[in-house]
Amino acid sequence: MLQLIRGTVGSWIVKILFILLIASFGVWGIGDVIRSAGQSNTVAEVGGVEIGRQELDQTFRQQIQRLRPMFGGQFDVEQAVQMGMLDQSLQQIVQRVLIDLAARDAELRISDAVIRQRIADEPAFRNQQGAFDPDRFHRVLASNNLSEAGLIQMLRGEIARETVLGAIEAGAQAPQPLVETLYRFRNETRVAEVLTIRNAGVADVGQPDEAALQAFHQDKAVRFTAPEFRTLTVASLAPDDIAQDITVPDEEVRAAYDARINEFRTPERRSVAQALVETEEKAKEIAAAAGNAAGLADAAQKVGTDAMPLGQVMKEDLPEELADAVFLAPSGAITQPIRSALGWHVVGVTAIEPGSTQSFDEVKNQILADLRREKAADRLFEVSNQLEDALAGGANLEEAAARLGLRPIKIAAVDNTGKDPSGKVAEGVPALPEVLKTAFSLEKGQESRLAETKEGTYFLVRVDEVTPPALKPLNEVRPQVIAAWTEEQRAKKAAEKAEKAAQRLKDGAALDAVAQEFGGEAKVSEPFTRTAKGANLPPQLVAELFTLKPGAVTSAATGDSQVIARLKNIRPADPATAGAALAQVRDQAVKGIAGDLAVQFAEALRQKYPVEIQPRTLQSMYRRDDAQ
Repeated sequence: MLQLIRGTVGSWIVKILFILLIASFGVWGIGDVIRSAGQSNTVAEVGGVEIGRQELDQTFRQQIQRLRPMFGGQFDVEQAVQMGMLDQSLQQIVQRVLIDLAARDAELRISDAVIRQRIADEPAFRNQQGAFDPDRFHRVLASNNLSEAGLIQMLRGEIARETVLGAIEAGAQAPQPLVETLYRFRNETRVAEVLTIRNAGVADVGQPDEAALQAFHQDKAVRFTAPEFRTLTVASLAPDDIAQDITVPDEEVRAAYDARINEFRTPERRSVAQALVETEEKAKEIAAAAGNAAGLADAAQKVGTDAMPLGQVMKEDLPEELADAVFLAPSGAITQPIRSALGWHVVGVTAIEPGSTQSFDEVKNQILADLRREKAADRLFEVSNQLEDALAGGANLEEAAARLGLRPIKIAAVDNTGKDPSGKVAEGVPALPEVLKTAFSLEKGQESRLAETKEGTYFLVRVDEVTPPALKPLNEVRPQVIAAWTEEQRAKKAAEKAEKAAQRLKDGAALDAVAQEFGGEAKVSEPFTRTAKGANLPPQLVAELFTLKPGAVTSAATGDSQVIARLKNIRPADPATAGAALAQVRDQAVKGIAGDLAVQFAEALRQKYPVEIQPRTLQSMYRRDDAQ
């Protein structure tokens, strides 16, 4: 509920929304009727209801904004389109319209009383005491560009959809035999005797002769192949390159300080506590009994309530009715009873942290740097146009850069990760990842168009040379080849030992005796389930053990060892003693069945209200040139 608003309350909802978005996409599917009619403003039609470009664009960009923090802020339209999020956003709207149509045909009406209750119950609109706060309500709406009418309309549709889906899912029941079977399957545990033979514990495997080394070098060529390297020439133009030469008059700096004075002010903060009661009489009684802020808690308790600390607050944090009175009161004082929509307040001021303002001299350099950057950004655009004109006139990269006082940067050799042949990252190139992305899309001798980075830097790059991937000479990587050959031989020897050890266990030998014979580590596992919980064993080994009978043996290789396991015993799960765990399985089964019912309902809606998508309109919305 209220995903748009809750996005302002906590970032965890972004992750939940992303999971639900992907899941709903899979549930509702994309098997719609697609037609290739001429381009229009309509991207899809659902049962006669048109979905326009603007609605899809708004939904799509909202999803990008919500997910951008998960990608470190580096997540743009082009990437979202490539991930399929445009299609997902469209299907999200389609499913909403389908359910709206079902609600309409069922003549479902949502009363004003239900809307009011939903708003009152929304945590985003509550204060620290858990009560509905009208001031907070309006602030949250304003921060999300919503009006009261818009919220009410959104809630009306949302509650209607919840009601329709709730009616479909209400019939979901999980038969007791199904629940018990699921419980037995999930909670059965097994215990195994485990023998681990470490590859590193294998005795000396000797040294490879030259022929063996050469053969290994060739057979494992991919491990010893150098990546493609490119020789590049880069010309870049950043705001800081221009800003240092820009002069800003002192009077302009002073004017900027005056205009931005609020940025340099630290507002007064006050530590306050309040007692909130229903009647003026109780409020007066508390104020009289308290005398000062220190006595507010005892006075509140005498009338059957508590004085709640609100912590440090600024004036704008308080409702309008309280702000002036609280910030005029001296430290240690309490206010007279104040009425608000929530009741009667008596507020005590326990401490005052005075506000302050940084002087002009303290922030002059900061303002000057900001003004230089602003002017540099404007001038940078002009210079970039001049650079493009020079290139269009036939100048090469070096000539065009020289005309504008730029110094081309030469990169002798770099791979697509930014490293040179020695493994060192190339230095001195602004926005290196973006430069490399462009450079590795060009052919030898090609020069890119002037491009702008996310940080506002302009660059162009030319590919001077391309060195294809090549197998490094054996003499160059001999130590690495010997180490890899040795590691592989140890793994083979360990596997041979594990095979013999497994046979001894199959023959009934004691675990400790086999461990001593083959130099392994022996242990008896803790009971584990099919999910490998509590096993500390390779997942593939656990899966195999759940197909075996007691006494059977299986094995698996890990990155550094061989693991052999003999199933010791099986411990069935008894639903009769499961208690709350059985109820949890039942709830999960019910949710699964409800999900299946929702899928069937969705398919029925698509039959009743045909879905038609306009692919040309959809594809034209975010062409590559516009995907920024």
